[in-house]
Amino acid sequence: MFDFHQPTMSDFDWLKKVLDEAKPMSCEYALSNLIGWARHYGAQIAEIEGCLVAKIQKNEVFGFPKGDNWVQALTALKNEYDYPSFYGLTAEERELIEKSFPGEYVFYPSRNSFDYIYRVSDLANLSGKKYHSKRNHISFFKKTYNWSYEEMNCDNIAECVRMNEKWYELNVDKDPEGIEAEREVLNLSFENFEKFGFTGGLLRVDGEVVAFTFGEKLNENTFVTHFEKAFADIRGAYPMINNQFALNTINSFEFVNREDDIGSEGLRKAKLSYYPEILLEKFTAVKI
Repeated sequence: MFDFHQPTMSDFDWLKKVLDEAKPMSCEYALSNLIGWARHYGAQIAEIEGCLVAKIQKNEVFGFPKGDNWVQALTALKNEYDYPSFYGLTAEERELIEKSFPGEYVFYPSRNSFDYIYRVSDLANLSGKKYHSKRNHISFFKKTYNWSYEEMNCDNIAECVRMNEKWYELNVDKDPEGIEAEREVLNLSFENFEKFGFTGGLLRVDGEVVAFTFGEKLNENTFVTHFEKAFADIRGAYPMINNQFALNTINSFEFVNREDDIGSEGLRKAKLSYYPEILLEKFTAVKI
């Protein structure tokens, strides 16, 4: 049997080492996501043949092993669980499963888990007709409000915490379970902002924080944005924080992964409205 357990901050150093070497593209393998969302999704991890293997306990489905010895780890999983099911497979990982176990698995696209990956320059410049409405909202924001943008740091993070508490009170009734879980993960992230190596930005109106966003480096050319919060009654705040963050803070990256839409129609529409460069497909693999 393998030592699967819920990841915590005590696993931080090992997870960081493995993921820095693996250079993942999918948001599930951002370090803070693995730790922060583990309790909510019932996620566990184990070291198998030197590889990181994630598992969703409820459905007993596994992630593709992260590490050089992935072949040995796959074989160990097959022997222990008699051809287990897999989730969150990229197209490349799907091919590796098929090559390792030819004809043994059927693959299903998991549309709700597809990641939206954008060119940072597109979000910074918002050029062309397709971004006309975004530019209009941003123009309104700039003309209407006495605003400023700054990067998140130890001096202003407490203000973002307070702003999020106000946002929570205004929105929790819309989805109590989901928003409460997000609040829990956000608070863990705020508490460990520097340790996770987060990078963030915030907007002020008349000196008060009205929006913030932050995330982390996913691989050498891709940043992953985990959170983006703004007060909905301030027109243009959401596109403005998105634009300013891309323009001023993450402009050294080529791409930004803004995660999946979890099957939410509203989120899907919003994410598609920014025209992703890549819609990162993910698949579930089930034994035939």
